[in-house]
Amino acid sequence: MTVSVLVAILVLVIAVVVYVAGSVRRLGRYREQTVQSLHLVDVEIERRHAQLVPFLDAAEESGLSADLLLQLSGARSWSKAVRERGLGLQTQAAAENALSAAFHSVLAEADAGRNVLGNWAFQGPAGELIVTERRIAGAVRVYNDTAYRLSRAVGTFPSSIVAKSRSVSAPEPFVETREQSDEQRSVQAVA
Repeated sequence: MTVSVLVAILVLVIAVVVYVAGSVRRLGRYREQTVQSLHLVDVEIERRHAQLVPFLDAAEESGLSADLLLQLSGARSWSKAVRERGLGLQTQAAAENALSAAFHSVLAEADAGRNVLGNWAFQGPAGELIVTERRIAGAVRVYNDTAYRLSRAVGTFPSSIVAKSRSVSAPEPFVETREQSDEQRSVQAVA
């Protein structure tokens, strides 16, 4: 009977070791995917910031509404300020959503006025930005999916024990929320 108890204990220990090793690998893979997907979001946002400069110049030369262009420029500045201050992904998502909304407002006016229909100096940068907007949306979707997967693994027993021992925490989602700190409000007021 002692041998069978030892064998049962040995099998249980092996099962626990295999589970822990699998959890460590899975958590590491999820964490790396989350980091890489957030990097992709950053790359696409930086691309949009660079593409906005020629777009703003072309929109201004096309005679579009100065108020809308000012809003777009302000949203771009707010987005950059949020990123530089590292205020968190929820605040960054709010800034990026405001930037997207301002960009689409300029496009809507351009379409409504038809004053840029044949203007390649405007249509070229606008087309590039539209593609980049789609790429940002896709990158954010991938990040949020991988962040959710990691959060679920970190918050589910028994992998939560492994996550805690490896100092793995649930990542912040890239979504806009209504909660804002005083510092976040002050950045918005400055922009």
